Amino acid sequence: MIVAKPQNKQIPNCAQCVIKKEGDYLHSSNFRWVVHSLIKMKFGFCGDGDCPDWVLAEIHSNLAQLTTGQLNDLGEHTAKSILGEEIPEAEISKIYSITKGSMDGPKGGIACLRFLLTSASRYNTESAEFSTELQQLGLPKEHTAILCRLLDDYVQKIRAVLREKSLSINQLDTFSCSIPKNTIDCIQLKIGIQNEIVDGLPRKTAHTVNLNRNDALLLLSELKAVRDTMESYNFDKKYSEEK
Repeated sequence: MIVAKPQNKQIPNCAQCVIKKEGDYLHSSNFRWVVHSLIKMKFGFCGDGDCPDWVLAEIHSNLAQLTTGQLNDLGEHTAKSILGEEIPEAEISKIYSITKGSMDGPKGGIACLRFLLTSASRYNTESAEFSTELQQLGLPKEHTAILCRLLDDYVQKIRAVLREKSLSINQLDTFSCSIPKNTIDCIQLKIGIQNEIVDGLPRKTAHTVNLNRNDALLLLSELKAVRDTMESYNFDKKYSEEK
């Protein structure tokens, strides 16, 4: 396989390089250089930062392999899950034609779509810019159009959810403190978490933590300091100034 040589340092649409047999081209043995150069590019939907390598991998190996209809259905379910709806596992399995076995493919696709939609919404990315950047990352034009439509349809609702639940990832649900039997200066914390991201999806989880009594008192003091800082911070004022 031979990949077309990029025409400039920015490598626009480089992930969709044309395959040729002869001429002034970059051989596939050097394709890693192309990918590394692409990763170093800055993207508006990433806050003018790098695109995570796992997102780039999922775009190529997962999203780009779906039909436009499959991507549309998966995107609709993902967008609605960001707003709080449950993801219907049976429908997702149908999209990927899975009757039994691993769900790694669907989980990766959903996690990637969730990142793309929430990041584009968070950084106020316009559809035109989003479309250009997705194509630079290698997503086909028809697939890009679907994601841009989803962004236009859900962006306001997603932003509202992000504002309302800006600190709700790993949100505290339940908490209890006890002293285990037959221990000295030991405190056991049982913590229930909502929206902990597990395999790319929000889950409800439970954790048990054992602490030394002195460490627990230090942790409590630091948490109180953080609470005071957060209560004095006017997020609405800052957000309105940025707008």
